[in-house]
Amino acid sequence: MKVRIYILTIILLTVSVEKVFATGQIPDILIYNNDTLLMFANPLEELTKVDSLKVKLFEDNKEHWNTSCWRGYQAEWTIINNQLFLTAIYSCNYYEDSIKSDLKQLFGEKFINGKVKADWVTGEILSGYGNIFFCFYESFYEKEIDFKFLNGQLKDLTTYNNSKSRKSNYSDETTLLKFIYSNIQWDKLPKKEKSAIVYVQFSGNEDGIIDSVKIMKGLDIIFDNEAVRVVKSIPEWDVFYRRGQHERRDWLLPLVFSEEMKQEYKQN
Repeated sequence: MKVRIYILTIILLTVSVEKVFATGQIPDILIYNNDTLLMFANPLEELTKVDSLKVKLFEDNKEHWNTSCWRGYQAEWTIINNQLFLTAIYSCNYYEDSIKSDLKQLFGEKFINGKVKADWVTGEILSGYGNIFFCFYESFYEKEIDFKFLNGQLKDLTTYNNSKSRKSNYSDETTLLKFIYSNIQWDKLPKKEKSAIVYVQFSGNEDGIIDSVKIMKGLDIIFDNEAVRVVKSIPEWDVFYRRGQHERRDWLLPLVFSEEMKQEYKQN
């Protein structure tokens, strides 16, 4: 089971136990029934010789990756008569440099009629389309299609409706911090000589109501209780669906209690 905790700070970060990204990653493209879908998978990485292949991707041997394209390329895949084909490999900066790999040079005799039969692909590939709901480096889509392949042959597919997903204004950094610090009951808190931080983990349900709040690293019962109270008072939170099911997310919010924050946000 994959566990993720999302951290909200002055600069918003997303932390995963698998990967850490500062920016959203450019997805591969899947063309199906003349529609262009964005993929939550990178089938080229499953190829046994992918490392040696990457060295030859682009003729000038320059690095074409950037922070939103760690694998160094963007691939295009097409399903034709229920068979998956690799139809193009672009540089990460294709719209600026227009550099495209020579598939014939890379795959030799496997390159036929402008495409490469992706017979090494077995498993599920999830693709999204429709409206996009952003969650830091991740994107959640209004609809998803789960394609199931065996040796590149499409065996089955399932379509999911995620239209219940929605973004809250309060997950915006500026709006959230203003709400939190303006609603802390500063006058009921003892004065602190130094600033202190209370770390609160919380999550919301399918109605966008924050219904789970707990202290991960506290200070004392007074400050901890106030941190829990103010987080619970956030009017609404993001709602995300994936594969047609609500996906609960745990967020970690560091609350800074200091005289500076009190003077800046205290309600008159």
